[in-house]
Amino acid sequence: MVPVVTIELIYQLVGYPHETEWIEFKRNYKDAVAVGRDISALANAAAYHDRPFAYKIWGVDDETHELVGTDFQPLGAKAHGNQDLPIWLKQHVSANANYQFFSVEEGSKRFVVLRIARAAYQPVRFESHTYIREGSATTPLTVGSEKEAELWRRLQRAPFEEGIAEESLSFEEVKERLAISEYFELVGMRRPQDDAVAAEALVRQELLAVQDDGLFAITNLGALLVARHLGDFPTLRKRRLRVVAFQGEGRTDIANDVTFDEGYALALPPAHRHLMELIPKQDVHEGAFRRIRPILPERAIRELLANAVIHQDLHDASRSPEVHVFSNRIEFANPGSMLVPTERVLNAQPKTRNGALANILRQMGLCEEEGTGWDIVIEDCEARHLVAPKVTTGDAEGTEVVLYAGDAFSRMTKAERRLAAYWHACLLLSHDSALTNPSLRERFGLTSEKKDVVAVSRLIRECCEEGLLREEDPDVGRRHMRYVPFWA
Repeated sequence: MVPVVTIELIYQLVGYPHETEWIEFKRNYKDAVAVGRDISALANAAAYHDRPFAYKIWGVDDETHELVGTDFQPLGAKAHGNQDLPIWLKQHVSANANYQFFSVEEGSKRFVVLRIARAAYQPVRFESHTYIREGSATTPLTVGSEKEAELWRRLQRAPFEEGIAEESLSFEEVKERLAISEYFELVGMRRPQDDAVAAEALVRQELLAVQDDGLFAITNLGALLVARHLGDFPTLRKRRLRVVAFQGEGRTDIANDVTFDEGYALALPPAHRHLMELIPKQDVHEGAFRRIRPILPERAIRELLANAVIHQDLHDASRSPEVHVFSNRIEFANPGSMLVPTERVLNAQPKTRNGALANILRQMGLCEEEGTGWDIVIEDCEARHLVAPKVTTGDAEGTEVVLYAGDAFSRMTKAERRLAAYWHACLLLSHDSALTNPSLRERFGLTSEKKDVVAVSRLIRECCEEGLLREEDPDVGRRHMRYVPFWA
């Protein structure tokens, strides 16, 4: 939907007793430079004062707030060099500025509203200079000042979830775009019968925002959680979860390709079920019973699927979270590098870019409590004696986690054995314990026979030489030696 500015918004804004840092009134257009400076100042002031938009309105007396109307026409206005004003502004205002002109008519009078979105992540500049509002005046922002430092602090802590996915909607239109009843059910609340009460609850949860004209805006958080169709939101189309299955172990032959268009709270359960249907099965004999089970652990898959969604860099619009299924492995990929070193992902203080999204998904029971996810992944791989998960990450390539099938120590490479030993030590440390020769043999499904004891002793020595492990207490006898990760 094309956003609409109405006379009701103007009535709301002129109701303020005077101009504020995020509102400016003018009778008529005079100078393109003044407009450019005001776009910078108002965008930065909106961010500073935690407002989603700032406004510059022509046709209102700046002292009396009388609605006088204007002759200003943005498309016909000329700037310096006789350029059209909109083209000139794009050349002189920084590319991160987001603004739009609207014309509003009321009786015989017309008004022009320049609506300016709050700056995000860095200040909006005009001709390489940063401006801010001081009361009702537009002034340069002094480099090195406390106000500049505070603006940067506020810009940097504004998460993607607070952004606007779609605006200027009635609540009836909101209900068409968001699965509201399902949201209340998932968070364990009864859906209020009164739409006004339901809307108030969604605003408190920051799924919606109330605009200055009384209409609603759907936040990125609301759409990402419970959109009926993420594809309906142009800025979120790349956020849809995609699952691709390949024939065999290579990427040349796609057997199945499904994109889940719903918000993540709605998409994760069916995506998980779909994955479990795709993963090859194996016969397992448990005593006298024969069972069929997936070649990879279901809990680990569920957790890594949620992680791919929760920990993605939502500002990277070039890629979506994806899962690739092969006959011998499953790969989880998402845009954005990890916020902790890969070797500390199990034990470090957990971090996420998308705290609000993660918190609500946890409240819905769609992912584990913070800090326990990797414990589950490693535990499940160890219980099956699988190859350890492989993690690669970087700003350019994003993050990828691979789970491998296969459980024979003899078929693992040396690198795979060392990685498994390292993660085993990390897991035990999180349980206030340490790696030993018997614990590592149990992890690999080996016996107490001499050949297995010697093989694991050799592996531990290699891990220490490689700098992955160290002795917990060098003074302990070799028979009772325990090992911890190198950083512990």
